[in-house]
Amino acid sequence: MLGRLILLPAQPNLSDDIYRFVWDGRLLQQDVNPFAYLPSELINGKADSLGIDVDPELYTALNSPDYYTIYPPISQAVFTLAVKLFPNSLIGSTWVIRATLLLAELGTLWLLFQFANRYHIPQQRVLWYALNPLAILEMTGNLHFEALMIFFLLGSIYLLEKQKWIISAILFALAVCAKLLPLIFLPLYFRRLGWKKALLFYAVTGGATLLLFLPLLSSELIAGLQGSIGLYFQKFEFNASLYYIVREIGYYQKGYNIIQTAGSQLAATAFLLIMLYTLLERKKYIIGALGWVWLIYLLFALTVHPWYVLPLLAFTVLTPYRYAVVWTYFIFFTYAGYTIDNFQENLWLVFLEYSVVLVWLGYELYQRRHQHSKVTAHLAEFFQFFLLKNN
Repeated sequence: MLGRLILLPAQPNLSDDIYRFVWDGRLLQQDVNPFAYLPSELINGKADSLGIDVDPELYTALNSPDYYTIYPPISQAVFTLAVKLFPNSLIGSTWVIRATLLLAELGTLWLLFQFANRYHIPQQRVLWYALNPLAILEMTGNLHFEALMIFFLLGSIYLLEKQKWIISAILFALAVCAKLLPLIFLPLYFRRLGWKKALLFYAVTGGATLLLFLPLLSSELIAGLQGSIGLYFQKFEFNASLYYIVREIGYYQKGYNIIQTAGSQLAATAFLLIMLYTLLERKKYIIGALGWVWLIYLLFALTVHPWYVLPLLAFTVLTPYRYAVVWTYFIFFTYAGYTIDNFQENLWLVFLEYSVVLVWLGYELYQRRHQHSKVTAHLAEFFQFFLLKNN
């Protein structure tokens, strides 16, 4: 954990999300719902009519002042705590947020070690996550709330395996309220719990999620989230795989960027594939299943920032697959597009990244299948020998 502790006093270098975190936290401290107003709206006179203070200097550092916030209530609670403890200090607020994420990371490592012991897997595999440079840089360094999401999800699974499924459902709700994406994992619980317990699990998760959203619940919240999610699937694009291929086909056939339709169609396809996978998968441990679902999501996503790969890493370190580890190193190439003046994505580097990762994954799948075939052949030989000997 030394690498993470060294970053404790530092300011994020490769992400400017911290400014939105503090902006939202300061609004909540003044009893203003951050989902209700655009930052650009507040800075251009709305703040005066509401009788609240906004920081013009902080506003200039925001990366999306014309978009509504996208951070669910657990994240907002951390922002509020950080601002409450350090009302006028960006650095102080950063320390509070980093300390929170650092505690989540410690919890994640503890849970991974517990799973390793429970599954009789070498504990050294946890080090693939604990010592991973991308995990250290993005979680603790650049302050991404995937750290909280991973911790709550693993905690939910840990309690589920101990038959404490109600508390497990509450932790799952906390994961959803840290980042909305864990909702894609809900179908995996149906077969494992049976339909009666699964429906109760979903009911508890839904009820707990609603309670957590309640302090922010308003028509503005729904409209803001809908707008932000719509923009995510219809405007933003970065380091994508399948989408970039679809986009090029669209340019060839239509002559323009078809992101407006391609984004929603790819999302629908990913959803159908995830549902199909949950119907067919028969994995003994749910963590491995989470990894395959997350991989489907990433391959169909329009935007894949480096920290998006970290949940995949956490879900696969205890499996025999190492393609996620490879990805965490090759995704560093995406930083090459950032310059002092602007951003220019190098598609050749994107092609290299995905080519290496997918080839590695294909090789590992082939190896696993080959090993399985060898084991099956050895068992067949053994039983054949046994039967012949007894005859």
